[in-house]
Amino acid sequence: MFKVLIIVCSCSTLVLAQHRKKDSRLFHFSLSPGISSNGMHGANLANVFSFNLSAGYTGKTRFFELAAVSNANELETRGLQIAGLANVTGINAYKGLSEKEIEQKYKSGFEANLTGAQFSGVVNKVLSNVYGWQSTGGVNVVGNALFGFQAAGISNIVYKYSFGCQLAGFSNVSIQSMDGVQIATLTNYTQGGLYGVQISAFNEAGFIEGKNGYENADYTGLQLGLFNRAKIRMNGYQVGIVNVAGRMQGTQLGLINIYKRGKDMGTRDGTAIGLINVDNTMNLVAYANELFPINVEMTTGNAKNGRISSESKTKYVLNSLIYANRGDWIADRNMQWALGYALRKYFFSRSTAKGGSEFWFYAYGASILHINEIKGKLSKDVNLLIRPELLLGRKIHPKISSLYVFTSITYNGRIQKEGMHDGISSANNKHWPGFSIGLMAH
Repeated sequence: MFKVLIIVCSCSTLVLAQHRKKDSRLFHFSLSPGISSNGMHGANLANVFSFNLSAGYTGKTRFFELAAVSNANELETRGLQIAGLANVTGINAYKGLSEKEIEQKYKSGFEANLTGAQFSGVVNKVLSNVYGWQSTGGVNVVGNALFGFQAAGISNIVYKYSFGCQLAGFSNVSIQSMDGVQIATLTNYTQGGLYGVQISAFNEAGFIEGKNGYENADYTGLQLGLFNRAKIRMNGYQVGIVNVAGRMQGTQLGLINIYKRGKDMGTRDGTAIGLINVDNTMNLVAYANELFPINVEMTTGNAKNGRISSESKTKYVLNSLIYANRGDWIADRNMQWALGYALRKYFFSRSTAKGGSEFWFYAYGASILHINEIKGKLSKDVNLLIRPELLLGRKIHPKISSLYVFTSITYNGRIQKEGMHDGISSANNKHWPGFSIGLMAH
């Protein structure tokens, strides 16, 4: 940290040496605005060192400024600025100007920038751009763009775009875009593009770019939180409890994933992995296997290559919620019922013949089930069944477009942790091949 500050201050000194003017002062001392060594007209002066007993007001600071309460520079700040309460760069920069004059001044290229570092107890505010570092216990505000780092106890706000890092106790905002990292306990937000990482309880972006994106594949954005949202499109990654996206060509990992399919021909849709995936693909499956005569699955997911006509098979990534029941008529009561989850990749054939589209399929994946020994009661003991599997199926009849018969082979691994005996738990692990046969409505 101190090495960075030394470099920033050194750079500011070099700039001062090159641009030293008659309106510069080496030292500035102030009791309060207007009562200072610069007199009543300090707004046009630049100071190398400025020391303010309470608050200071000047045109520019070139190297170092310190105040018990606040520092206020009208035109520019370079170097290191420290205040007990607030640092402001660009204060009164447009004072007394009409809207037309303000517009003309802005179009002429005027900017009130911070090049260096600000530290304050409550607020740091810069009218234009920050090239460097802002740290405060309260709020950092940047009127244009951030090129650097912000740390705030409450919130960071950038009104245009950010290239760097925002770290806040509660919230971060970079309105036009975020190319970097936002970390907060509560919310991160940009209404434009996310080209970096958002980590918070609630993350929102206008769009997220990634390797599968049609618009821009040079960046990969990530949202990590309890609730993640990408309003227009999501071509990167979302990891959370609930993920919501517009057009989705990236990857979602969550309990609930909500998304829309892409629109651009020749591009692939993304992958949603979760318990419930809301798109427009849902299958109902019923089958029997060597353990449970009654198995019912609800599968959700999407076709990844539906807009790529050159490929011979349609590829689906589907997630399944599983309910299995041994049946009351079975005398052996050791495995009454089970709940589980499966993730599989399906390959459906393509054909232009009438009734031949997606006529047959094969798939691979794995399922995991929690077995409950007592009917109607969810067991707390570890009793898991893990089943890698291969599936093969076809339509019952070409005219029955959505009903398939299938069979599968599996390799079962059961992990059962039994009760405690003398403080030591015992495990019962078994392995065996298996099979299933059933119907799928696709």
